[in-house]
Amino acid sequence: MLTQDNQPKQVKANSKESFQEQEPVNFDEIPELTDLLLEPIKPKKRGWRSPSLRAKATLLAIAISTIPVVVVGSVAGYLSSRSLDERIRDTQLQKTFAISDKVNRFMYERYGDIQVLAAHPIITNRKVQTLIAQTEREAVLNDYSKSYGVYNLIAFADLNGTTSIRSTSTQDPNTNIKDSDFFKAAIKGSIFISQPILSTTDKTISFFLAAPVKENNTDKLIGVMRSQVPVDQLSEIIEGSLKEDDEYYLIDAKGKIVLSKEVSQQSRQAQDNFPDLASDINSKKTNTKELIEAFGGEAELATYSPLPSYRNMPNLNMGLIITNDVNSAFKANRELTIAFAAGTGITALIVGSLATLLVNRSVKPIQDAADVVAKIGQGDLDSRLEVTSEDELGILSSNINGMAEQLKYLSEAQQQEAGRLEKARREARAEADERAEQQKQEKEFLQRRALELLMEVDPVSRGDLTIRANVTADEVGTIADSYNAIIRNLRKLVLEVQGVSQAVSETATSNEISVRSVSAEAMKQAESVNSALAEITVMAESSRGVEIKAKQAEQGMQVASVVLQEGDEAMNLTVLGISEIRETVSETAKKVKRLGETSQKISRIVNLISNFAAQTNLLALNAAIEAARAGEEGRGFSVVAEEVRDLAEQSATSTAEIEQLVEEIQAQTNEVVAAMETGTEQVVEGTKLVQNAREKLTQIATVSQQVNTIVRDIAIAANTQTKTSDHMGKTMQDIAVIAEETSKQSEEVARSFSELLQVAQDLQVSVSQFKVV
Repeated sequence: MLTQDNQPKQVKANSKESFQEQEPVNFDEIPELTDLLLEPIKPKKRGWRSPSLRAKATLLAIAISTIPVVVVGSVAGYLSSRSLDERIRDTQLQKTFAISDKVNRFMYERYGDIQVLAAHPIITNRKVQTLIAQTEREAVLNDYSKSYGVYNLIAFADLNGTTSIRSTSTQDPNTNIKDSDFFKAAIKGSIFISQPILSTTDKTISFFLAAPVKENNTDKLIGVMRSQVPVDQLSEIIEGSLKEDDEYYLIDAKGKIVLSKEVSQQSRQAQDNFPDLASDINSKKTNTKELIEAFGGEAELATYSPLPSYRNMPNLNMGLIITNDVNSAFKANRELTIAFAAGTGITALIVGSLATLLVNRSVKPIQDAADVVAKIGQGDLDSRLEVTSEDELGILSSNINGMAEQLKYLSEAQQQEAGRLEKARREARAEADERAEQQKQEKEFLQRRALELLMEVDPVSRGDLTIRANVTADEVGTIADSYNAIIRNLRKLVLEVQGVSQAVSETATSNEISVRSVSAEAMKQAESVNSALAEITVMAESSRGVEIKAKQAEQGMQVASVVLQEGDEAMNLTVLGISEIRETVSETAKKVKRLGETSQKISRIVNLISNFAAQTNLLALNAAIEAARAGEEGRGFSVVAEEVRDLAEQSATSTAEIEQLVEEIQAQTNEVVAAMETGTEQVVEGTKLVQNAREKLTQIATVSQQVNTIVRDIAIAANTQTKTSDHMGKTMQDIAVIAEETSKQSEEVARSFSELLQVAQDLQVSVSQFKVV
């Protein structure tokens, strides 16, 4: 078989003369080459490469023509479906918002109604109440209830919770509402709207609204106006905005369903029916989801929305869920998707058919060319293509025909070249065998000479440096000569090392004793210096103690001086303060005297008021007598006269109390004046005593200043002595450190000499192992 290393040289295929110049070759002698030339070339089948060009071109054309159609149709369908889906969700969300707004507006109207009823004159105006009977007032409430048609009850209760006025109802009129939440809230002054709860009387789930009722003139709280609105009233409002297949669920603040198209779902927890919306219900967050209803198991599109705050009405804290069957909600979306899929499929089918037809017509000339090339590959070099056009395919057919001609000539040239190469290969093989034998003999001779050399120089490894290797004329002789030179140099080095080690050993022995003596003397010197350092340290500590005591005494004297100065200033301030107190006491005494005089004036005025009260009382008595004479017509005047008389008596009583208080003030004022005069005399005496104390403090301050100067001089001297002692101690400490360091270095030198002696001895032992003589 031919390989890459013995391929025949390429010959120009269009040169017939070159073939005639070559020597003839017998191809029967090269059976492998003949088999190679005659064996057809078959491409290996590998995945996408195995189908025919027609199949691949058809598949590629169909892919190129249909994939864009499918992609565009799919994207358009997806976008349209998504847009319609969002529109459906948004529509349901807006529907939920609209219903929530209607519920809020309905409750806002009830919120306004309860305020109007709470302010109605038949409830708040006492004069109107005296003119209108109980039954007529109840009739007014009945008219309100019937005209609106949404109330089960409208009633008024007093502050004790007892219902006094009410519209017609089956509720027991004696029912007390004092303990109800709405009554307690209204009593505190706020308008209350309850969550939908079960009424204890008519057993309906209802809203309870309550408002405080105040009297129109005095604004005094007189009771509570309440109303009951069944939650069923919201059904018509909610269902009017929904389609027939829509469901709704009104949820209270605790998540319980209070109103639904399906009555069986009322009083259930919305989180149990719609677990996917539980987090939104708890957080009061608007959301729309596709979910499986828990109680029905049907797929639904559910939207939850909390009822928002509405104007100034209290927030109801309720929510609304609107559901719709998914199949019904997204019916238009599915129909649109099916239409897009059908249109895309039909378009892709038409485009693919056209692409297949065009590809078959275009690929036929290429397939014919492939068949001819396959025949040429199988050895049929006489196969030719019919050229029917002048385009690229026609040029390809002409080139294939030319290639077949060249391959035919090239095949003949390769057969001749293969014969010559085989002959050259045999000759090269024989020459290579001869050279291998010669190299083997030379290698064995070198191995023998190397072994002899190793045996000759082996005593050197045991220390014998007198051995010499036998020098020959071959390559090993050169190595032996180098060995001899190395051994001579090593013998010379060993002799030098022996001499040096002997000299080092003698020197180390002689100097070791001297070094040890120096080390001992340095140790004694260090001990003496440490002793002197301890004594100097004690002296420095003593000086430092004296310095500290002197500084403490100086600081004490300075503090005493400062205290004396502060005492002097305090004395000055005391004198000034006492003077100001004397003036203040004098002024106060004057004001107190004026207060006494003023109280006397008040006493005279009180006497005058007392006389007025007595005269007023007498006048009121006369008026009452005249009113009694007038009979029924003077009854009102008699009441006024009685009240004036009462006021006169109260004035007389108050005047007597004021007169007694004025007398007490005058007595206490006189006592205060006497006490202030005594205080003034004591202040004068205190001023004199403070002045004497001030003079004594001045004398003490002068003596303290002198003592402070002496103590400062002692502190300076002690400080100087301490610094000198510290300097001497530091110097002695440095000397001690130097002596100790000298002792350590001496010991280190002695130890180094010992180690040097040991090394010299070891070196002598090692060198003695070599034989040099």
